[in-house]
This record gives sequence, structure tokens and C-alpha cells, in this order.
Amino acid sequence: MKINIDHPFLAVFTASLLSIGCAAPKTTAIKQAALLPEQYTAVAGDSLSVARLQFRDFFSDKPLVTLIGKVLDNNIDGQIAAAQIKIAEAYLEARKTALLPSVTAGLRASGTHYGKHTMEGVGNFDTNLSPNIDRSQRIPTVITPDYWLGLSASWEIDLWGKLGNLQHAARERFLATRQGRDLLTAALITHTATLYYELIMLDKEVGTLNENIALQDRALEIVKIHKEVGRATELAVQQFDAQLANTRAALYGVQQEITATENQLLELSGNYTGTIERSASIDISALRYLAEHGQPQQLLQYRPDIRAAYHELQASHADAKAARAAFFPAVNLAVSAGPQAFNAAKLFNPTSLAAQLLGGITAPVFQKKQLNAHFNIATAEQEIAFLNYQKIINKAFQEVKTLLSYIDQNEKIRAEKNREVAALDKGIEVSNDLYVTAYATYLEIIAAQKSKITADLDLIKAERNQAHVLIQLYKALGGGAG
Repeated sequence: MKINIDHPFLAVFTASLLSIGCAAPKTTAIKQAALLPEQYTAVAGDSLSVARLQFRDFFSDKPLVTLIGKVLDNNIDGQIAAAQIKIAEAYLEARKTALLPSVTAGLRASGTHYGKHTMEGVGNFDTNLSPNIDRSQRIPTVITPDYWLGLSASWEIDLWGKLGNLQHAARERFLATRQGRDLLTAALITHTATLYYELIMLDKEVGTLNENIALQDRALEIVKIHKEVGRATELAVQQFDAQLANTRAALYGVQQEITATENQLLELSGNYTGTIERSASIDISALRYLAEHGQPQQLLQYRPDIRAAYHELQASHADAKAARAAFFPAVNLAVSAGPQAFNAAKLFNPTSLAAQLLGGITAPVFQKKQLNAHFNIATAEQEIAFLNYQKIINKAFQEVKTLLSYIDQNEKIRAEKNREVAALDKGIEVSNDLYVTAYATYLEIIAAQKSKITADLDLIKAERNQAHVLIQLYKALGGGAG
């Protein structure tokens, strides 16, 4: 088909539209992140679906499960995150309506005096002289009223996908916001579990210190008896008494740590006062299973920070496509319908019904630099989003790899500390027997007791570290966030 464009203006306008479309830059495809290794350090068994395994199923300690539930229900940061999700949902709904026609209802009344030398004034005068109208159709000339009641609608037709891509970007950012909430949820779960296990370890420290206080008190009584019979000096008594006082002071310090930790848990759960029910020991069997069976692929599937970065990358790509679509002409339609009359008595007469349909095309002719700037910004932001996505993946992988190394080494530390404690327990018995039979000095007893209490506390520290690292691994693999 041959199209003839004879009017110079139409020819220029058509050429402008064609040149604008041809000048639109191309968007950059989303890059692929570097592939993760199949395993961290060694081949593992069947992977544990951490995110789908909720904390109620994962943690076997009932008081801990109850406490985590309270924290998630009452924590103020969690409530703030929930409110932010509602805000994001509202923005998303607002963006969705951009694809739909905008409809308004209105009532308009006006009065206008037209001069005798205006088109309207002359037209109204001639109309009133026409034999084709009746008396009710004559137009008032001093003040010409105009009454209108009806509906108006306007709609930008999304031919090039600008509005659709903006909506897609809003949806992806909404999903990223939800991942932020999931990240907070995972942090609350792991922080609560860490503090809870810290309380159990502090309780164990109290028990260990009390046991050592009993041993030291017994040794002090023995030294006092030996002093009375001339087999020990006052210096020995003072040394044992000083050691006992030091251990009691350490006990008070641990009790203060217990109070502080309990208060942190009360704050997390949104309470001012209360007690923290807890078990006597830690069951980390599920956590050990996680360390043995966690897979790198779980990072991409479950970690909320990685998923948030992915959604942000998708949103930035949609922004770039929307910025490209801005180079093309925009097509707008407007329609209005309703009764209109210059006589209020005739407004609701069926013959007063009026309607109007308007269509328009607007193209950015002298905005190329501005549009190019917006497009270049959107393209650069897409590149930044990809680099951030890759950075978070790499950081997450190294984080898990480091935690697995900590777990492996800490198991060896715990084994050696158990051997040390067992040896020192025997050493305490032997030193007491030797002291009674005068084959050991009181200094050797004091040294043995100091070594024992240090070893006992070091063993508790190793157990604490192991529990904390395993909880961090649970979080690092996306546990509790799904």
C-alpha cells in the first residue's frame, strides 16, 4: 500500500515519529551470576530443605520454640516491618491502576458573557434568529449559562510497555521488601536462639563455679585443720581464702550476665518483666545435621538477602525498559458523557445528553538529551544491581564456608577440652590425697584448682561457640526465613 502525505505538517510530524522510534537505545540483557560450586568442602548427603523447615519443626527445645513464637508476635521491629509491607502493597496497587483508565464524576456550572465581536457572541446571536429552533432552544446572551453533569475518563494506551514495565518494577520491589521482612524474621529467630542458648551456657557456668566453690571450700577447711596441728601456715590459709573469694566474685559476675541476657530476651519479646523458662542442656542434633547436609544451592533458593537482591535486579531491568519506552510517542484517549444544557430546567431532558471523544499522540521531539540521561541512569542502576547481586552471593557462600570451618575446628577443640577436664578432675583428687600425706604443697593444690576451673569454663565456652556457630549456619542457609 502506498501512503501519500501531501500536507507538509503531516509529513514533518510523521517523519519525527519515525526518527524518534529509530533513535531509541537498546536495553542491556540481565547478566548471569557466577555459578556456585556443587559443595562447600566435601560431598554431602541429601540436602535439608532449611527454609521450608520452620523453626517449630527445626528446634526440638519446647521452651525455645515458645519463646521464638512470642518474639515474632510481639517484637516491635517485626511490627514495623509488617507496616512497611503494607506501605509497599499500597504503592504496588497504585502502580497497577496506571494501566487502567482514570474515571471521574463531575458537576459543572458556569456563566459567560460573550462580546459582540467574538465567535461565540456572533454565533449565539445568529442561532437565536434561526427559524429552526424553538423558544426553549434560544440561548441567553447577556450571561450564557452552561450546566454539565456526567463522567469523564482518560487513558494512556501502553503501546510500548512503559507503564507495564513500571508496574513490573514496582512488583519486584514489593517482593524485595517482603524479603527484607523475611531477613528480619530470620535474624529474630537466630538472635533469640543465640541468647537462649547463652542463658543455658551461663547456667552451666553457675553450676561449674558452684562445684569449684565447694571444692575450694573443702580445701580451705583442710588447710585450716592443718594449720591448727602445725602442718600449714597462715599464708596457705589466706591463699586458699583469696582463691575462694575470687571464684565467688566470678559467680556474681555470671549471675549478672544471666540477668542482662534475660532482659534482652524480654525486650525482644516486647515485655517489661517476666521470667525466661529454659532447659538444662542444648540439643544441637538438628544443627549438626544441617552442617553435614547443607548445600550451596540453598543460598540462591532460600537466603532472603540474595532473593531481595535478585528482585531488585529484575526491578532495575524493568526500569531500564520503561526508560527506553519513554522515547516512543504516547497515545492518549479521553471521553466524557452526560447531560449538558444552558437551561437548568432542560438539564435532565434526554435530548440534553452529550458525549465527547478525544484522541491524541504526543512525542518527545526536543527531549532527547533528557531521555538519554534517564535511560543511561537506569542502565547504570541495572549494572549496579547485578554487581550487588553477585557480591551478596559471593559473600553468602564465603560466610557459610567459614562457618563450616569453625564447626569442624571447634569439634576438635571440644574433644581436647573434654580430655583436659577429665585429666584435671583426677588431678584434683590426687593433689588432695598427696597434700594430706604431705607429698604435695598447698601451692600445688591451688594450681590444680585454678587449672580445673579454667578448663571447665573453657569447655563451656567451646560448647557455647559451637551452638552459636551452628545457629548462624542455620541463618546463613536461609533457615527460618521461608
